[in-house]
Amino acid sequence: MRDDEIRDAIDVSIRDEVFENVRSIYHAQYTIFNEIRIDSITRDEVRCSMPMTNKYNSLMFAHGGATYTVADNAFAFAANLFEKQIALQGNIVYHRPGTGKKLVAVTSKVSETNSVSTYNVKVYSDEKHIATATFIGFKIKDRK
Repeated sequence: MRDDEIRDAIDVSIRDEVFENVRSIYHAQYTIFNEIRIDSITRDEVRCSMPMTNKYNSLMFAHGGATYTVADNAFAFAANLFEKQIALQGNIVYHRPGTGKKLVAVTSKVSETNSVSTYNVKVYSDEKHIATATFIGFKIKDRK
């Protein structure tokens, strides 16, 4: 994605405040390698997608690692909108195999304290809910 596409995906009410954080995460090598796109970002929800090209398992379903990857990236965008965080824990439950041409991850914040946050990520394939992930983020404080 070009910077103008990233900017357009962010809700105008938070665009100026979060653009640089979103841009830096988007330009991470792993995000680019997996062709993850930012579909939309608001204060309450992040939507990302990833094409399934070359990400199938031997049964021609979405590989579990691919499903986790798009969920983890969506968490990274959501958790790092306003402050830097790293994942302390992430787990995923697979509900059904993914069969579509892309995976879509929808992230929302569950809770937050001064040090940690919890996010829920639902992953879809062909508009079917195929997995649910939960991530706990640890807030990185400026080191002096």
